[in-house]
Amino acid sequence: MSDSAVIEPPGSGPADPQPLPAGISADAVREALARVLEADELRPSPQLSNILRFVVQATLDGRQDAIKGYTIAVEALGRDPSFDPQADPIVRVEATRLRRSLERYYAGAGANDDIEIMVPRGSYVPQFRLRREAAGIAPGLTPGSMPGVEEVPDATGDAGVPRADRWRPRWPLIALFALVILAIAAGGVMEALDPLGWRALIAGSAPHPLERANRLGIPMVEVRSFEATGTPTPANASGPPEFDPRALEVRVRDALARFDLVDVLATPDARPALDCGAAPAAASSAFSLGGLVENHEDGSVSVLLRLSDVCDGTIVWSREFESLKRGDPTGTEVALVRDIMSAIAEPYGIIQARARARAAAAGGVAAAGPYGCVLLAYGYWRSYAPAEHASARECLERALAADDTFALGHALLAELYLDEVRTGAPAGAATPALNRALTEAEQAVELAPTSAYARRVLMDVHFFRGERGQAMSAGEAAIELNPYDVDVIADVGGRLIAFGEIERGEALLASARSVAPGAPPWVDYHRVIAAYLRGDASAASAAADHLMGEGYAPGLLARALAEKLAGETDAARADLHRLVTLAPAWGTETDAMISRFFPDPAIAKRVRSDLASLGLPAEAAAR
Repeated sequence: MSDSAVIEPPGSGPADPQPLPAGISADAVREALARVLEADELRPSPQLSNILRFVVQATLDGRQDAIKGYTIAVEALGRDPSFDPQADPIVRVEATRLRRSLERYYAGAGANDDIEIMVPRGSYVPQFRLRREAAGIAPGLTPGSMPGVEEVPDATGDAGVPRADRWRPRWPLIALFALVILAIAAGGVMEALDPLGWRALIAGSAPHPLERANRLGIPMVEVRSFEATGTPTPANASGPPEFDPRALEVRVRDALARFDLVDVLATPDARPALDCGAAPAAASSAFSLGGLVENHEDGSVSVLLRLSDVCDGTIVWSREFESLKRGDPTGTEVALVRDIMSAIAEPYGIIQARARARAAAAGGVAAAGPYGCVLLAYGYWRSYAPAEHASARECLERALAADDTFALGHALLAELYLDEVRTGAPAGAATPALNRALTEAEQAVELAPTSAYARRVLMDVHFFRGERGQAMSAGEAAIELNPYDVDVIADVGGRLIAFGEIERGEALLASARSVAPGAPPWVDYHRVIAAYLRGDASAASAAADHLMGEGYAPGLLARALAEKLAGETDAARADLHRLVTLAPAWGTETDAMISRFFPDPAIAKRVRSDLASLGLPAEAAAR
């Protein structure tokens, strides 16, 4: 859609450059902007910061006519020139969030700022005003009586009333507040004087325990105290220290808290009462993890772990880690915890498998609330069936329409949108998939800035947009946020390989695969591509044998390249034909698809030549 066809909110269209209000200079506005951008309300939010920086600078430059939804999306948010603000509401949504963030800032940390930056409703063009204290307004004067200072009605309707009058103490309210405080204090005294709970005999006065609402249905995990056994090492003995069960317990709890697909309880006492017989039972999935650490006289350590289903009391996973060394307890703990997380916390781990089974027994994952949408998404990534893609996408879109704060839902939806590009999944909207994926990934990071999964998804989106620096920055942040997530490690390794850093990427892949040999199909895709780029036909073929069947488009691409390297031309052409049938863009937009999957120019040239020799459009290979 062209810029001229964009319908903008009132006040956001072309405007004559307006001078700043009296007493406000451009340098003062820039200083005010810098303070806001460094504030807690905006610093963690790159999208909001970029929008505010763009609209303020455009105004100072006298370019109010450039402050439109389209130009904000393209210049401030990095959207493609094909961006359609009528189909994608990202600018309107972010402008609303920006207004709220500014309001919070000026009500808190920025209360004493000399200049206030405002983005009025119905417009993207910012306004600036001197704060009353900085302007030296005498009692009894109103802002409107001063030249160049805009009168802004107070939220209570006391527009123009001097601050001292507006904030005159309301003694009845203060008295009421004091009574409330006294009542609370009295309640504390009564609690101390009433250990037997006589107050419970009074109707309505019995205290109700706070229940932690698991509204999304994500499985809960409580980590029990790890026990120790074995012969303790004498205090005066030489040699490595004993393995500390408490340290391992804390590290396990910390690692679990870094995964989005489980909800970790700070203590077992925080677990709400469960109705294990209720449907959908997935909403009641709760697990207890306990451990036993045994230090042996020869300096080795054994760790036994058990994961139990809280609802039915069964042990759903048990594993003993033997012959651990005490010489490097921290290094040993990190490696051990990574093994544990791979077994229980990853999407293919035991907790998710158990939750899927429980949901299926209770009437299907579609009835399991937002977490049911999560299960649908991962179900699609096991089969890559187009119908399952549509079901998962529609489920997440409905869940987010009901609760836009569901960060994991935004991240999963971004990956599903990406599949419209990488696997040829049917599109759910006319807006370009990469634009929709970027919007969702950025929302996920905004809502959950410490989520490694959200950063990983953002990396994937930037990768397919050809933005190397941003992709690897997001990938490095993902590993830092969760060094125990082997899926994240493997995905970052795969992106490095495609960018030409083959040795570094393969090292990450090998690290991940040694922990999780039953990895998802895209890990094997990365392994095939690495071996293909090294010219190792044997390794490429061996990795290609692990790729799933006909529904995974990147797998067909990797298999065709491995077969081409091995000289199996007929098999390569057959897989290439299946690839184009599954994802027609490989036949109609060959160059664009190669560039998305292989952003390194040298690698793209090699892939383009090999695919052209197998029959893909010659005109694409000739460029």
